[in-house]
Amino acid sequence: MFKKCIQKRAMLFSVFIISNLFFSQKIIRFSDNKEFDSIIIVDNNKTVLHKNEIHNYHFSENSRVFSDNKLSEFVINKDTLTFFDQIKEIDEVNIDENLKKQKVNTKKIKKRDRKAGLVDLLHNNRLAFFVKFNDSENTYINALNFIVYDKKNFDKNLGKLKFQILENKDDFPNDDNLLMEFEKNLSDLDLNFNNYLRAKMKINFPRKLKYPKKGFFVVIEYFSPKINDIRFEANKDKIYGFYPKENKWKYIDKTTGYYYTLDIIK
Repeated sequence: MFKKCIQKRAMLFSVFIISNLFFSQKIIRFSDNKEFDSIIIVDNNKTVLHKNEIHNYHFSENSRVFSDNKLSEFVINKDTLTFFDQIKEIDEVNIDENLKKQKVNTKKIKKRDRKAGLVDLLHNNRLAFFVKFNDSENTYINALNFIVYDKKNFDKNLGKLKFQILENKDDFPNDDNLLMEFEKNLSDLDLNFNNYLRAKMKINFPRKLKYPKKGFFVVIEYFSPKINDIRFEANKDKIYGFYPKENKWKYIDKTTGYYYTLDIIK
């Protein structure tokens, strides 16, 4: 009798675990929070993925969700796969701090007002710029876009760019909280120079970055054996430099930042 009771309890516990695994896993479309029992995943092949198979499926770097006759980005957070059916490129925003009201007012400014000539990215220097915009807490960032100049002096086969995404702490980069780190070889970037003058440089993130409430810092460092700099289109924002001897970040006066746009997914 005691043995049968134990077996019954074990069976009920197993059913509970299986049921919990099935119902806790979700597939959600980000734009309207609609839930799906299954979706199509495209890797090298098309596979129907049911929501109870999320943990067991071997996703690749190239995996995408196929929905409404288009490929969509997605993220997996714990037991939930969220896919995004909208991707847009946005211009950055200007942050105007009103100390009297003790709040931050955000406003969009026109691209032509933000551009400020050209600026060089010197090799072997850690430089950072601040990214903050007024959007929902559930926005994910997919890529950064820059504009580079002068094909004659740009040799994409030399060097690499190192990127770090750091927490914003008291309006300075926080090296103690690294949100993301990756490198891009210049030879891997597809740059189509317009009349040899300029080209859009898209830097795709290795994974989707959930936008932090306080914004974040992008640290960019250029490593090259021969070329001393890369010329970017500039903006009017602050730029920060890291001083190794003092082991601290400082605002660099009289130096413009790098003009950029963001690819966000919703």
